[in-house]
Order: sequence, then structure tokens, then C-alpha cells
Amino acid sequence: MDFSERKVVTPAQRKNGLYELYEWEGKKVVEVNRFNPLDIFLVCLVPSLTGCISCIVIALLYHHDAISNYNWQCGRARLPSLSRIINLPLERTIWQMVILYHAPMRVIGLATGFTRFARLRSNLCSNTELFELSRYAYLGFGVLELGLMIAISIIGERENIKLHVVLFYAFGLVGMVHFFANIYCHRYSIYFLKPYGVMAYRLKVLFFCMYVLSAPVLCASFFLYWKACITVAYDIFAITEYAGVVINISFHCLVFFDIRHKVIFSVRHYEPLPPKPIAVTTVIPVNRVPSIQQRSRAQA
Repeated sequence: MDFSERKVVTPAQRKNGLYELYEWEGKKVVEVNRFNPLDIFLVCLVPSLTGCISCIVIALLYHHDAISNYNWQCGRARLPSLSRIINLPLERTIWQMVILYHAPMRVIGLATGFTRFARLRSNLCSNTELFELSRYAYLGFGVLELGLMIAISIIGERENIKLHVVLFYAFGLVGMVHFFANIYCHRYSIYFLKPYGVMAYRLKVLFFCMYVLSAPVLCASFFLYWKACITVAYDIFAITEYAGVVINISFHCLVFFDIRHKVIFSVRHYEPLPPKPIAVTTVIPVNRVPSIQQRSRAQA
């Protein structure tokens, strides 16, 4: 079967915009609407990426004096950390809006991926136990990563700086496990098909490697600033932090290639079918059927 062949599956629409009525499993079904994966991607994930980048750009261009050049014990830091950026009123509002806006679709995406990985497992997967473990890790750590992202957005430096730092590092570690589980399930499922499946797999591996390599740079630069008082180290820390956020969101944006030409988003209305009338057939025993002589006597 050629999976790369594109097929038109959308039926013709009526003038009122509703799809044709059909019956399925004893129910009357009307398909109200059908969404293109590109529409879902543009509405759900692109605003999150652009919103997070906009927060950083707005803070650096318009609120630079409020969050940079703050004098710490090891010298003045020229670039602010992401935590200080999302503490500003405007940037905090934008950040929380885009993060909370895309959260419900992330949950739906995780649930969809969890079920589809099970149904689309490739025959080339020799270790089914590891695949199942990765599939559950994909779901569990994905939900945990999303929860930590929301917690970081709500609990900032102003509320509790120690808890904010712990949540930030936990978010990074949980994200790494989720990325690895996603990559493994992608490789040993039918998602790994040319042309988009292979390209998405390679991009996922690239972003995962960049994300993992950013962790030691982040920790080392932060340690060098606070312990060795190397001022430029904090600038490296801030830049790495910005890059980590962009890499994280870019990795999740690759879901577009997973669903392109593979998933249809449909909104349907179901109604139970009315019960069909039951035809009753009366069977008369042979011995009770009147004979010709009996009927003649009855007529006489």
C-alpha cells in the first residue's frame, strides 16, 4: 500500500454547510465540520511560539532598563534571564496567555499520539516492551512537562524564587525524557514514512541534541557567574535560556508533520436511529388448516 499517495476523502458539502447524512453503528451521523491539520497547527502552536519570542523581543527593546544592568554581587548583568522577563506586567500577561491558550490542545495532542502510537506500531519494532514503556513515558512526562510549564508561568521570582528555580530545572529534565520517548515511538511506528516522517524524525533528533547540550551550558554559565564572578557568563546563561525555550516549542511544533496527511479533525453530531418496525408473521399449524369438506359444510 502506498502511504504517500494523497486521497480526497472529504464528501461534497450541501449549501447549508453541513455534510451529507449517513448511518454508522446504529446512529444517524452528520459531519458538521472538518479541519485541516494546517489550520489546527496555525491556530494552536504558532501563537505560542510567536508569543514567547515576542515577550523576549519586547522586553529587550522596550523594557531593557527595567530588567537589565541590575547590579549583583558579581557585577552588572547586561542580559536579563527569562524569569525576570516574564515578571514584567506586559510580558507576564502575554506569556501566560499563550501558554494557557495552547495547553488544552497539547493535552489532546498527547492523548491522540498515545493511542495512535499503539495502533501504528511498525513491524520493524523488535522490542515491544520498550516501545510500550516509551509510549507511556511519552504521555506521562508530556503531561508533567505541560504542568511544570504552567507552574513556571504562574509561580515566578516574585512569588517564590527557590520554588521557581526548582520548577525550571525539573521542567528541563522532564522535557528531555518526553522528547526521547517521542523520538523512539516515532522511529518505530508508521509515522516514520517518507517524506515528512523521516524529515520530522531527523529534526526531532536535532532539537533533542540541542536541548540536551544546552543543559550543561546553562548550569556551567550560571555556576561561573555566581562562584567565579565572570560577568559574561550570565549573558551566556540568558542567551542559552532563550534558545532553550525556542527549541522546546519548536520540537512540539513538529507535530504538524506527524499529522499532515495522516489525521483528520472532524466535528460530528450523533443521533440515535428510530427503531425499525418489526414484521410479525403468523404461522398456522398444518393440522389446524380446515379441509375442503369442512369448509363446504361450514358454507352450507
